[in-house]
Amino acid sequence: MTTISRNRPETQTIKTFTSPISKTLALSSGHIMHLSEPAPIGVVRIELFWAAGSFHQNQTYIATLANDLLFSGNEHRTEFEVVEFLDFLGATHRTECGSLGSSVVVRANKKNILTAFSWVVKNIQEANYPEKELETAKLVRSASLERQQKTPKYWSNRLALEHLYGDNSFLGKHGNLEDYSHVNREDLISYKSAYYTIDKAMIFVSGDTDEGLLEQIENELKSFGEGGSIAIDAPTCGALPLRTPGHITKQIDGTNQVSLQLVQHVEPKNQRERFGLTLLNLVLGGYFGSRLMQILREEKGLTYGIGSYFKPAFNDYTWTIAGDLNSENIDASISTIHDIFSGLKTTLLDDSELDKIKQYYSGQFRSGFDGPFSMGGKIQHLMYRGLEEDYYNSVLPGIWSITKEEIMSLANNYLHPESFIHVLAGDISSSE
Repeated sequence: MTTISRNRPETQTIKTFTSPISKTLALSSGHIMHLSEPAPIGVVRIELFWAAGSFHQNQTYIATLANDLLFSGNEHRTEFEVVEFLDFLGATHRTECGSLGSSVVVRANKKNILTAFSWVVKNIQEANYPEKELETAKLVRSASLERQQKTPKYWSNRLALEHLYGDNSFLGKHGNLEDYSHVNREDLISYKSAYYTIDKAMIFVSGDTDEGLLEQIENELKSFGEGGSIAIDAPTCGALPLRTPGHITKQIDGTNQVSLQLVQHVEPKNQRERFGLTLLNLVLGGYFGSRLMQILREEKGLTYGIGSYFKPAFNDYTWTIAGDLNSENIDASISTIHDIFSGLKTTLLDDSELDKIKQYYSGQFRSGFDGPFSMGGKIQHLMYRGLEEDYYNSVLPGIWSITKEEIMSLANNYLHPESFIHVLAGDISSSE
């Protein structure tokens, strides 16, 4: 017979945290290796990281295509042959291109990881972007973008960023379908030669490692030139364009929905303000129990879903409130959002709500370090932000030290309707 307990399980409050140990090694090849604490799991993950991303391109889509097509073939073997050998080894690989950095990741069992890594390095060096694979990639991505451009969410996000940062700035600029036709093979080869060479890579290694394996990885890198340290100089967003008064709208036919976005650029004054803004965003719209979700969706039924989040804008943030709704609910939804702003500016959080968001954040933060492969991304975040190695140990004490008075003060500094650009895309005509 199964017994079902009706008692809530005890939860542990996490107020402090010591990040896992990682080592930084200067290899004889000149490369910098970040080594996570070994874990006896039988699998090893190696990441090649370059301090180059879409910010460094001089033409739209060059960086992502140059990164994603590194294994599309070369003079010696086809894309199928490149991938087939990795499959034979039981290895997986992944490419990733961000704003300021790009990666190639290979993962395999310990027995095969060196062979897989050697194969990955070899094919990166020899990649020359065959014309057929490039044209196929351009067609697939063009079709995907064309589908996205038929959705309200795509346009609300695009228009919001274009009006906030300017459509010619890096943070506001978006690619168009015709941009793919301007990309050619020579552009990708040129970008790869400038950025995606093994001597410019930083190495992240995690999983089931030992001294013998590390020595073999080091020897593998020696034949590819002198490596070196990587410095990431994060740019600034520059001056923001003048605001457009009123709401920005775009009518999209063939839908009965509207995508709503409110965006604001935020420049935190110091680390403590970042902690406070993190909590303010949580209570505003950062999780299911937030004010936006509970009031607009659960209580009033105005939206299908709504939330808020911070997106990095170099060393600052883009603060976004985003939701999907029917056109008849536009005015009521915007009015309710503004009312929530007012409530956070005039009424202190009660102790239980403050404790709840701190508990939620602590759990999410702690879970981000779970698993043997988590530290690579954490170290890269430190590099992007120029933070000290012990930064993560200070986060939870900082979060738990924030008071409800500080959160209310931040609400009064930032939660002004006129500070947010309001964008509506979708079935706008039926609401007019």
